[in-house]
Amino acid sequence: MATMALSAQNRGGPPPAPQPNPNAPLYHAKGEQYRIYNFPGTGESIPYRLFVPSRWTPETKLPLLVTLRAGNTVDGPYRAGNDLVKVAEQRGYLVVTPMGYRGLSQPYYGSRYQIARPGAAAPAAGWTPQEDERAEQDVFYVIDLVAKEYNVDISRIYLHGQNPSGSGALYLASKYPERFAAVAVSSAPIVFNSYPFDRLKGKVALLVIHGDQDTVNPIEASQKMAAAAKAVGVDTEYATVPGGTHLEAYLTYASQIFDFLDKHRH
Repeated sequence: MATMALSAQNRGGPPPAPQPNPNAPLYHAKGEQYRIYNFPGTGESIPYRLFVPSRWTPETKLPLLVTLRAGNTVDGPYRAGNDLVKVAEQRGYLVVTPMGYRGLSQPYYGSRYQIARPGAAAPAAGWTPQEDERAEQDVFYVIDLVAKEYNVDISRIYLHGQNPSGSGALYLASKYPERFAAVAVSSAPIVFNSYPFDRLKGKVALLVIHGDQDTVNPIEASQKMAAAAKAVGVDTEYATVPGGTHLEAYLTYASQIFDFLDKHRH
């Protein structure tokens, strides 16, 4: 098998995808974890953050929430005491945060849909095309690693993003609608005139939330985006989070996010 993979690389084929290692120290571990894997073709160590609920066993098939990073790291302080993770323990969800290959700012995960606010930076400013492509690959390498190691219910894989990573979540959901049952975005209104909402229709449900105390991105832009999605037939819900700030709204709304996810599967 290794010889065949190597010869495929020599012929110019893609490198083999990473696989779970049963001999790794954290294999089948539960709780909050900091993981790494080697990026195919480069051998770089790429981090990701993983949470596995205490109810998990090798025989269970639990859902997976992929929450794209906010900030420059998967290990930042926003993760400590994260209500998304606390509720995931109660509801029986795995939660994973892929880096998106590089810990650069503006984590758009390959998206070119700009955040809809005056003066917003260009999507993925400072990223090279190769980094953009690898950011996208990283998400799916991590999803597949976790799905294989933890016997994830692949009909219940969900995606979440905040601010620019919300743009990334919308992009990935439209490009790979067969991979996600629903997508939730928080404070992530995009310039949607070229966004293919029709690719979500009948496949990926959409939850748009925005805090009423968000002073960074305009709440009206999120409301217009949700209305545009609903108008073309996407299964869409919109919620204003009372007292929700730019960074905290999705955390205070965590229980309702899981209520939404629970209703959807492929």
